[in-house]
Amino acid sequence: MDIRPIKSKRTTEIILEQIKALIARGELSQGDRLLTENELAERFQVSRTSVREALAALSLTGILEIRQGGGIFVKANPSNSVIEPLSFILLLEKDELQNILEVRKALEVEAAGLAAQRRKKEDLETMQKLIEQMEKDLPDAKNSEALDLKFHLAIAKASYNPLLNRMMNTVQETIGQTLRATRALWISATEGTTSRLFEEHRSIYEMIRDQNDEMARKLTFEHLQKVEKELCRLNQYRES
Repeated sequence: MDIRPIKSKRTTEIILEQIKALIARGELSQGDRLLTENELAERFQVSRTSVREALAALSLTGILEIRQGGGIFVKANPSNSVIEPLSFILLLEKDELQNILEVRKALEVEAAGLAAQRRKKEDLETMQKLIEQMEKDLPDAKNSEALDLKFHLAIAKASYNPLLNRMMNTVQETIGQTLRATRALWISATEGTTSRLFEEHRSIYEMIRDQNDEMARKLTFEHLQKVEKELCRLNQYRES
């Protein structure tokens, strides 16, 4: 298998292109199992982190399937879908925090409005359970990151727009990789943050439940605007 060592600042991007090229040339076919993360890192002569980021992007695009404890498999041939290039763009943009957060805001505000119009009983049940879990998690909010992510993805699912749903998952994955440390600093350093975030999430849920799409959009925009401002401020602080 023709895998060449990588010596470049664009490591993740080049790993992506090499794996895609292997599939395009037929050296890897649907159902084939890839080398392990360790083996790929050794062959590419890069860190496991770079390999993991590339594999995560390929998994999000539907090209690879990562089975927990079972290996990495080729799921499908590369397509002309919108999601694949978006994943790659976001990976390359992950140091441009403001850009990613603006994309998130654009997607989530509309997702909330559509969810208010289209949500089904099972969607409301899922959101309500997450809100209850958020409340029980206060004040320490040890599970806030996971619950926050699940809540916003539940809203995207309730939009019943499969393209919007996949785009949201792609953006959230990149945000998770980029902001984990910054978010933890924010939660631990700012008193009352966890309670305020819970109240904002609950209000958004109530507007979706009541099918008030205008208010669902408005509250989601205001919530994400505050989060964006604070995370950008803290990220600049961490980098200074």
